[in-house]
Amino acid sequence: MGRFVVKTGRENLARLSRLRIKNLKETAEGLEFYTDRKGVEQIKDFPETTYYDRHKQLRALFLRKHLVAVIGCLLMALALINLNIGVAAVRFTDEDTYDAAVLAHMERYYRRVGPFKYLNASLSEINYDLRSAFYHYEWIGVRKHGAVLYLDIKKIVNQPPESETTPGSLYAKTEGIVKEYHVVKGTVVIQEEQYVAAGDLLISGEVSHYNNETEFVRATGYVLAESLRYHDFKIAKRSTELIRTGRLEIVKAYVLFGRQINKTPSKFENYIVEEGKTVGGRVFQIKTFYRYELKEVSTVYDEDDAVSYSKSLVYKDFRAEKTVPKEKIIFIKLVRIEEDEDYYYVRLIAKSYQNIACFVPIEG
Repeated sequence: MGRFVVKTGRENLARLSRLRIKNLKETAEGLEFYTDRKGVEQIKDFPETTYYDRHKQLRALFLRKHLVAVIGCLLMALALINLNIGVAAVRFTDEDTYDAAVLAHMERYYRRVGPFKYLNASLSEINYDLRSAFYHYEWIGVRKHGAVLYLDIKKIVNQPPESETTPGSLYAKTEGIVKEYHVVKGTVVIQEEQYVAAGDLLISGEVSHYNNETEFVRATGYVLAESLRYHDFKIAKRSTELIRTGRLEIVKAYVLFGRQINKTPSKFENYIVEEGKTVGGRVFQIKTFYRYELKEVSTVYDEDDAVSYSKSLVYKDFRAEKTVPKEKIIFIKLVRIEEDEDYYYVRLIAKSYQNIACFVPIEG
């Protein structure tokens, strides 16, 4: 009751006793009161009577005062709806798995409406088709987060070995004393405890048969030798690096039509930024950024530190070149260490048990 405001003449006062009214008051123009829709139906034929709907008037007043805000809310709602059903970008979860053919294949699943595009099939249907079309991947799939499609691709790491037919021989890549060898294919031209120099032939790809015919094959196998090698290093006495302090800021950036509309100041003096998730469409986006505080840390090395660091580099390089499980470092010893104002100059000698065989194709 009281939705409608009624204004009428004083001569209609006697008729009001049969109506449901409230807040009856006298004004300069006559009488004014509130009533419901049923009351309006009963008095609309009274002389000198007018009425209006208070709710409609309040809505109109609200819209006039807050028109810009209402339009903004509507745009925001449309952007959020578009966020859930539209596709603003396609990204590979791992950039190293980028495949233009996959992107081209995905085009068949887009339905474009103006500047926007939407999926015309379910994610399960798209995933089934992708796995059928790109069967050479160990895994391929697509998932949707907001308005972004993410392509998850896992390549087959251990590809089946290819038949290598290029003929050639195995030569020594460094000097050493042969301790053990294993030949899969080829002719052995060395023996155990034999000293070989860098560049010496170890296993030949030239194979002679009983009918005096010669065949050139790809020599395969390994030759383990005991070798001594010098390693020289230049180690700075002081190093300065930027490290993360562990403090983090999470920042939300609001982007409207490609332009950021909010400010995101930082309390960190020095930091790095990593981009997180982005949600939204072409019109409106919410981007998440992570700021990691950095500080400068200086480290001063003494002679023992320089030697230890140099030895670690020798081990690192040896592991990177290792091809046979039996390979190992027997010892690493310091030969000398010198220094100037800024650097240590370290010479080490390493005795190792390593595969010295290196394949060289036969020319011509």
